[in-house]
Amino acid sequence: MQKPNYGFDAPAIMRNMIIFGIIIQIIGLLIPNFTENIMLLYLSYLVILGGVILLILGTSMYIYGIYGKFRMRDFILSKIIWKGNENVLDIGTGRGVYMINAAKHLTTGKSIGIDIWRAEDLSGNSIENAYLNAELENVRDKIEIRNDDARKLSFADNSFDVVLSMFCIHNIDDKAEQEKACLEIARVLKPNGRAMIGEWIPTHDYAKYFEKAGLKVINSKQYFSTAYSLMWMVEVVK
Repeated sequence: MQKPNYGFDAPAIMRNMIIFGIIIQIIGLLIPNFTENIMLLYLSYLVILGGVILLILGTSMYIYGIYGKFRMRDFILSKIIWKGNENVLDIGTGRGVYMINAAKHLTTGKSIGIDIWRAEDLSGNSIENAYLNAELENVRDKIEIRNDDARKLSFADNSFDVVLSMFCIHNIDDKAEQEKACLEIARVLKPNGRAMIGEWIPTHDYAKYFEKAGLKVINSKQYFSTAYSLMWMVEVVK
């Protein structure tokens, strides 16, 4: 029986960190075999340390894809007091891990996922795979998927009770454009609605953008021990 597959985030970066981490450590270990120069010997320790750091980061991304992603998903969705009639928006839905599992909490509500489907962001990143996972998880009738840009959301003001976005907004290079995405989230969120935005990087700038839009910031902090990887999340209420 086919099982849902939610892929690995930033697969090329994960792979390269692991490979180059191993290679760099080997180079560092080999340096003392070719020199007795004290400065080069000290350099070899730094090279080894750099390789270890890369390997740890790459391995943590792999562990996140296997375990941490689902721990973080369950933690985030547990923070919502579900009634079943919520409208949920998942920005950068990818293969639908948040959209689909939010849909499992719904009766009359709808879980909508949007993305622009960049291959480098997620292995097997496609709208077809998101729909397939929804069918395998038996929530096809509770979800909707659109091609949409986080900076120009095609939804009316005050449309969603919950907005989620994981590892998406940092892919927008320009800070001003990231702010646009946050302001769009604020716009489509209903009064008393909740948004939770997670990233590999600190989310403090996002918190400032949301405050600028008049939202209340509950917190912006790291969740390394939950995700088993680099993870910050900002949580806001309108």
